[in-house]
Amino acid sequence: MEQKIWHTEINGQQQGPFSIDELLQNGLTDQSLVWKTGMANWLAAKEVPEMVAALNLIKMRNEIEIDIFKYVADENDEIRVQIERLEKSYEELLDEKSGIKAMLKTIADRDAELSSRLDLLKKSNEKLPNLKLGLTVELKAIGNENIELRSKLKKIFAKLIQGVSQE
Repeated sequence: MEQKIWHTEINGQQQGPFSIDELLQNGLTDQSLVWKTGMANWLAAKEVPEMVAALNLIKMRNEIEIDIFKYVADENDEIRVQIERLEKSYEELLDEKSGIKAMLKTIADRDAELSSRLDLLKKSNEKLPNLKLGLTVELKAIGNENIELRSKLKKIFAKLIQGVSQE
């Protein structure tokens, strides 16, 4: 524990004893007058080695805190930029005309159309057994189209993932 040996002038009155930490907490500046037993006269803090060291330490602490604040602010700005990029990528991904929503709508519409065609083919096949080959060909075409649609969807997801990993 630091000794309370220092006196200072506060509002024109001599007060103390204080520790150096207490003086700093009370607003010690390099112009503040200080005295302790053994000193011939009151001196400005900037003329007392112990006070100079304490003031320099406070100054360094303040500079470090400012640097930390600036670093955190810069980091937050970078995170903000990354979030904005992700939001933009997300918006592009969900775009009604070219994104996932459009692909899902296309797949749903196409699935409905293909289901309808499949039902017609099944009914036709029941009436005419020779159409079984036609049904097989049609099913293969439907499978190929589904593969193509899913491939487009994978490309959109890959684009999003690539955009996120680059950020």
